[in-house]
Amino acid sequence: MQAPAFPKAAIGYAGTHAMPDHLAALRASLTERLAALRGVPADALPPALLDITVQRVRVPGGDVFLVRPVDWEQLRHEEGGAGRPVPYWATPWPSGAVLAGALADDPPSKGARVLELGCGLALPSIVAARAGADVLATDGSEDAVAFAAHSLALNELEGEVAQVDWSEQGDALAARGPWDLVLAADVLYLKGNVDLALDLVPRLVAPGGEVRIADPRRAGTRDFLAAARARFAVSTRQDGEVALHRLRPRGGRRR
Repeated sequence: MQAPAFPKAAIGYAGTHAMPDHLAALRASLTERLAALRGVPADALPPALLDITVQRVRVPGGDVFLVRPVDWEQLRHEEGGAGRPVPYWATPWPSGAVLAGALADDPPSKGARVLELGCGLALPSIVAARAGADVLATDGSEDAVAFAAHSLALNELEGEVAQVDWSEQGDALAARGPWDLVLAADVLYLKGNVDLALDLVPRLVAPGGEVRIADPRRAGTRDFLAAARARFAVSTRQDGEVALHRLRPRGGRRR
């Protein structure tokens, strides 16, 4: 499992107040990391990937700053033309915002081991890290890993990031556990993801731990929850168009 390190110094921010004057430095750092992770020259990266902005996201307890591409549709077009997957990771989706807000209202305890699956821009991971949790944010996209790491550093937070393919590295991820809290925002949109999650998630969470899944009530999540109830107690609440599901292992004690 790849776990690249992104020290804060690589970005060159003294604090979030300096962001508007430092997009060039941020872009240069991202260019170096993205080229290395993709294994291509910097000039082979899609232009829309490097056309970046810093977005302020309002979250209870304090704003969070996310580094992201400016034009998701243009990036999608460029990646599609190159035969690469749709960059779903590259824009903040409602499920991630709802999960982040829920974490801000009911944060993990300081030092809790927190894993995010399919982190994308890693907003929930950033909120968990801000609460003092020991965070590992994972995604199948190397680009997401680079952006998530820079956003953690931009918020002056410590956290680990890793590129993880569930089908190939699920065992390695489980070996890093168990985790007190497992997070996922809108990751069950493919049947293959549902099947992999049903095998993987029970092996990730500690007996007294918890899984929190935010999702716009996709059919895949419905199928996942129906099967997961054999092992987990499940509760659900609605927040606008997003459902927030909390799963606790049956017979486990809360930490």
